[in-house]
Amino acid sequence: AMIGGFISGLRGKLRKKNLELKHAMTRISELVNIDELTGVCNRRRLFEVLADEANRFSRTHGPFSVCILDIDFFKQVNDTFGHLAGDQILREVAQTVNKSLRQIDCFGRYGGEEFLMILPQTSLEGARVKAERVRTDIAALRFDGIEPEFAITVSIGVAQCREGESTEDTIARADQALYSAKQIGRNRTVTETLVTGN
Repeated sequence: AMIGGFISGLRGKLRKKNLELKHAMTRISELVNIDELTGVCNRRRLFEVLADEANRFSRTHGPFSVCILDIDFFKQVNDTFGHLAGDQILREVAQTVNKSLRQIDCFGRYGGEEFLMILPQTSLEGARVKAERVRTDIAALRFDGIEPEFAITVSIGVAQCREGESTEDTIARADQALYSAKQIGRNRTVTETLVTGN
């Protein structure tokens, strides 16, 4: 009976240690894949998902699109309200977009105030509609502790992956569309063929 109790106690301790290890591994995975400031995917994770999508596309040829989103005049926000306010805005923008996505979509911080949306099984037109919804959602945001009338806008470039091109090529085309959105006045969604926004 004593030995049985001892073995049972050891099993209980082992179960507890295994659970702690599982939680630790989950946390490590989050730290590796999640942007610490915004709580969305980091650049490393975005490129992993892009590689997976490119592989799927090469097998099935089902469409997928990418959107690059950039907060307009973000430097002025930091200069006017400070970096803590800038961090708050980045977090709220990220969470607003993240909440609106499907489970199969991926969204993350691409760098600075730029974000990337990866939209599997989505044509250029579907991606434009999604990007435009995101743009209007962000324009409607208001931020605690910042002037009540203060609002931000984003510019978004959209591209669909093409047969035979690399994900870098797709991103470069989305980036070119984003550049066009900035050039024609910001607060726009621009695809290779269409401009929407104010």
